[in-house]
Amino acid sequence: MDFSEYTFLLRAQPLKRLLLPLLGLLLLLVSAPEQAAAQQQKRVVQLSGFVATGDSLYGVTGVSIFVPGSSRGTQSNEYGFFSVPVLAGDSVLFSAIGFKRQYLIIPKTYSSQSYSIIMQLQEDPTELPTVDVFPWATERDFREAVANVKLPDEGRAIAMRNLDPERLEELFKSTPMDGSGNFKHSMQQQRQLQQNRYMIQTGISPFAIPALIKSIINGDFKQK
Repeated sequence: MDFSEYTFLLRAQPLKRLLLPLLGLLLLLVSAPEQAAAQQQKRVVQLSGFVATGDSLYGVTGVSIFVPGSSRGTQSNEYGFFSVPVLAGDSVLFSAIGFKRQYLIIPKTYSSQSYSIIMQLQEDPTELPTVDVFPWATERDFREAVANVKLPDEGRAIAMRNLDPERLEELFKSTPMDGSGNFKHSMQQQRQLQQNRYMIQTGISPFAIPALIKSIINGDFKQK
């Protein structure tokens, strides 16, 4: 190789490095319209249907129906019905809490504009770990734990004041009655009024009843 050939190769190297990215960009521009045309050729399909529980006809509300990796999706309504636009060839995912995930693949060669299904979801119960709500083994241990609880002085004073008999009696007198208590009190007053009216109509004074009962006990009528 003479000096002129060597010089030509050195000059060709930068030109080669420049042409390779341009060639890749050209291939990308050529293939982009083909991919866009292929995307446009996919038929839009209106997917509609009903989501049920297992083999029953009970609708499942709030089921997420969407195509992963896209913005196409919706949720089933309160009765289990849904409707969402998808493309032919899409893989549609049905997902809900407490149920197994299921996929529906729209055939690429599907030629109709609508696709109706009844999707039956299978329950997938989740077992939670056991929670020990009562940490004491026996009732005796529980009582000992309660007896050994040390309350602060302020809390002990409040507890003793709330349990004072005079205070409890005062609260009992001043606390208003609830609906049941008011009803009972009203019924007692009505019965008392009816008895007083009966006594007045029969000529018996209510104030003479205690003396009459005392005379019967003492046997005054027998002596007469």
